[in-house]
Amino acid sequence: MRKKVMEISCYVAGAGAFGVFLRWLQDQLAFNEYGLADPSAFHVMLPAFILICALVFRNFVKQYEKAGLRVPESFSAAFRNEGRLYAVLRWTIGIFMTVGGIVLLMTSELDKYAGMLRAISLIAILAGPCFTALTTLANRENARPNLLCALAFVPIFLFATWLVYCYRANSINSVIWAYVVEVGTVIMAMIAFFRVAGFPFNAPKPRRCLFDVMFAAMLCLLSLADERYMGLHLILFSAALMLLFYNWVLISNLQEEKKEEVASEISDDGFEHLH
Repeated sequence: MRKKVMEISCYVAGAGAFGVFLRWLQDQLAFNEYGLADPSAFHVMLPAFILICALVFRNFVKQYEKAGLRVPESFSAAFRNEGRLYAVLRWTIGIFMTVGGIVLLMTSELDKYAGMLRAISLIAILAGPCFTALTTLANRENARPNLLCALAFVPIFLFATWLVYCYRANSINSVIWAYVVEVGTVIMAMIAFFRVAGFPFNAPKPRRCLFDVMFAAMLCLLSLADERYMGLHLILFSAALMLLFYNWVLISNLQEEKKEEVASEISDDGFEHLH
């Protein structure tokens, strides 16, 4: 299983890396000197690439289902990540997210929408330790559900705020290709963290969660090609690392699906009773 986890993670990271290159080419070649989108093959190639990635990730999920494997519906069972290496990773990723929030807070004071960016940075500073705490508590069976729900909600709130910022910053921008990738990425990241939060909220969607964290991680990497504040880049890259971490853990914790056996016996009265 460890070999399969590495393979899937490499597919997701590789797709994100190629997506960065493709989006960068689009930014460089498909826009004129006035910032307007010119007719270009990249306007077709990029959506086609994203669609292909979605189909590939969907196929991975189907392969696990055909093999009789499933993600456990318990938060602790699905996201268990015991070991020193996992501890180093969850602390490093959490610190990276917090640093991104601090950098954004320090560099966006003169922006037209400084208030919105300040809100994003403060939530990102909080999202870092929340991720570390949430993934640490996944190793405890008796973690308080209310605390888990609160910790899982923070990244959702982060990307919801970012989505509002995208709307305000591009409300009068007529060049859809200038912002549509970022908007789609933010929405997908919000959905992916929402799926993760479904486990502590006792409303898990294991199959959808596994697909969403793969797809959202790829989009977060792809969107790094766009120009934005360095702090936002760090936050987006940290979110990609979080989702890759979740993807790794979910696949590592896949369990064989137990088929319920139906037993029957004939009672004295001649009727068949099922157990």
